[in-house]
Amino acid sequence: MATGYGYWEVSIEKSGRLKLPAALLQKLPEEERKTFYVTHGFGEYIMLWSEKAYNKQMEYMNSLDRNLKRVKLYRNAFLRNTAQLECDSQNRIVIPKPLMEMYAIDKELVMLLDNGQIEMWNSKNYHEKFDMSPGDLEDLNEEMHLGHYMKEKEGENGIS
Repeated sequence: MATGYGYWEVSIEKSGRLKLPAALLQKLPEEERKTFYVTHGFGEYIMLWSEKAYNKQMEYMNSLDRNLKRVKLYRNAFLRNTAQLECDSQNRIVIPKPLMEMYAIDKELVMLLDNGQIEMWNSKNYHEKFDMSPGDLEDLNEEMHLGHYMKEKEGENGIS
C-alpha cells in the first residue's frame, strides 16, 4: 500500500472534473495511479481511496456483523454514493455530483494524501478548521508528544 503523504490545493471544473496533481500521483505506486474509489469521508470531506486502500477498508467493513443495526447504518452511510473512478489519459477524474453538493465543493479543494487515502475538502472549510498560528502548532506538538494519543500496543495493559 502507498505510504506517501502530501498536501495540494486544486482547482476543480464546474462539471466536477479535476486533474490529480502529478506530485500526488508520483507518491503512489505505479499500479495505484489509475483506479480510485470515492466515498463519504469520516468528517467534513470526501475520501478518495487508492484501490488497495479501499480494499483494505472493505476487508475491515466485511469483518463487521451486518446483522447489527449500527453496523448496517455505518455500511449504508459509507457506501452511499461510493463510486469507482478511472483516471483518463490526462489523469483526470470526475467526482459524483451528490458528493460535490453534500460537501460544498465547487471551485477549489484541498487534497491531503495519507497512506493511499486522500481527503478532499472544500478549501474554505479546510482552512477555517485547520489554519493555526505557529504558537498554536507548537502547543499542539507538545500535547501530541506527551503520549496520550498513542494507540495501545498489543500485550500492554492486559490487551492481547
